Amino acid sequence: MSAGWPSTIDPIQLADQGARLTGELPLKGMQRLIDMCLDDAGSAMIDLQFDRSQGDGVRTMVGRVHARLRMTCQRCLRPFELAVRTEPRLLLLRPREREDLLENGDALVVEQSIPLSSLVEDELLLVMPMVPMHAPADCPVTRKSAGSQPQPTEDSRPNPFSVLERLKRTDH
Repeated sequence: MSAGWPSTIDPIQLADQGARLTGELPLKGMQRLIDMCLDDAGSAMIDLQFDRSQGDGVRTMVGRVHARLRMTCQRCLRPFELAVRTEPRLLLLRPREREDLLENGDALVVEQSIPLSSLVEDELLLVMPMVPMHAPADCPVTRKSAGSQPQPTEDSRPNPFSVLERLKRTDH
């Protein structure tokens, strides 16, 4: 974690202060995310702005999070690097506070301080692909199949029912 950052944060308090968190956050503390990866090397780059509007006092967190993760391609089973990016926009609420706002978008109901790594991990997990794969142009399997023999077109394949037609002609 960046120097001076606490391991846990109170997003409500940060919004009341108008705080901004920028820097790198190691992936090592994000167990659910690294369970999907080949290793726990690397970090997530974060830029999160916490704010409270003057008029209605609505607290928000907006920003950017991105990371480069070493994954296994599920098409070719080889390692590759996956760039994951998200731009979270969350309403920050205390329990039973402004429940009318829950319908307007993504909200984080905060009862107590939460681990910063957990907040960032949740945002990254939300944008992870269900099946991580190389881009088709970069995957060795799709490159190999693209260079192999061309697949026969529908016109060049024999009709499987042509045998029946020959049988029909010989019966009469």
